[in-house]
Amino acid sequence: MTSTPYGHVRIPFARIHLELTNVCDFNCLFCPKSMMTRKYGYMDERLAKKLVEEIASKGLAEKVTFHVMGEPTLHPKFFDILEHARDIGMPVGLTTNGGGLGGEAGRRLLDYELKQIDVSLQTPDAESFRLRKAGRLSFEEFLDGITRFFAAYRTRWPETIFKFRFLNTTFPPKAIEEKQGPMRVISSTAELHEVFAVWIGRIHDLMGVDDDARKTALSRLKKLKAWKWNVVEVLPNTFFETYMLGDWGNAFSGDAVHEAWAGYCFGMRDHFAVLWNGDVTLCCVDFDGKTKIGNVTSTTLEDILHGPALGRVMQGFRRFRPIMPHCRKCLGSRSRLSWLAKPFLQVGGLSLFKPYFHKKTRLYDRG
Repeated sequence: MTSTPYGHVRIPFARIHLELTNVCDFNCLFCPKSMMTRKYGYMDERLAKKLVEEIASKGLAEKVTFHVMGEPTLHPKFFDILEHARDIGMPVGLTTNGGGLGGEAGRRLLDYELKQIDVSLQTPDAESFRLRKAGRLSFEEFLDGITRFFAAYRTRWPETIFKFRFLNTTFPPKAIEEKQGPMRVISSTAELHEVFAVWIGRIHDLMGVDDDARKTALSRLKKLKAWKWNVVEVLPNTFFETYMLGDWGNAFSGDAVHEAWAGYCFGMRDHFAVLWNGDVTLCCVDFDGKTKIGNVTSTTLEDILHGPALGRVMQGFRRFRPIMPHCRKCLGSRSRLSWLAKPFLQVGGLSLFKPYFHKKTRLYDRG
């Protein structure tokens, strides 16, 4: 899709994140929920609908994604907001922890054709599921709810992109382990292949996939490595994704971070976020709202995207200079050597290579 200038950015964004709530029924040890200082709450229904309308009418994004912190389906008006987006033709993506898919939320979701559903499985077995701290929900109940929902939803809405997300912890961030304890989930390529083979078999058995399709998926599996981001298509419009466990912009490192002297970020390039209270932030990694550039309860997204606060930020990033203190910490490093080298890797890896890999990955072409 061709992008056009719009204030200090270019539109459409690949997605705009709307955080309907930062309340979550899981307490995952690898999540920065415990580090969050802002209040818990729910986005006002009228504000959510107004944002969806503005994004749709002005063509600001290819889709809205209900995600930053929290579990979106816990919003008391979640389905009213979702129905409003459907009625005005705004594509929606949903990121969910999956805990409610076996219950009423999952049953009601079957009536809505979403653009994309991302299920954050993260921990693929009963042993690692303990890292989720999911209350009374057992791994067997979690698994059963997700698989039953997937089978029913995929049968009804085959064009929806469905993505199961897993954590790689080959190199778990030391700062998280120092605070939270061991974080091993998928920790080697052999383990990755073993886990994915089990899950591919599970999905294929569920959907009655023929032998040729199974062989194709398993052949793709052999190319995956545990030390990097992976996306593999296991069924049409159905993907498994692994990503490296990060420390949420050095959130767990406290003051032991050398702030970045230069760097590059995809915030405000392919996405940005609106938190439940209306604060507009640069990216979805900013879980605590430290990169606020405005608030939509008193103005519009259009005004914020044309405003001077964002202008200063974007001018800095065009020169590979992070302006906001939180950006400098997020892009910073714990070691002096990494502090020196990291900006070069970011500029080269993110600005040059990442877009290339996204274009080569069908998921992102269509997401």
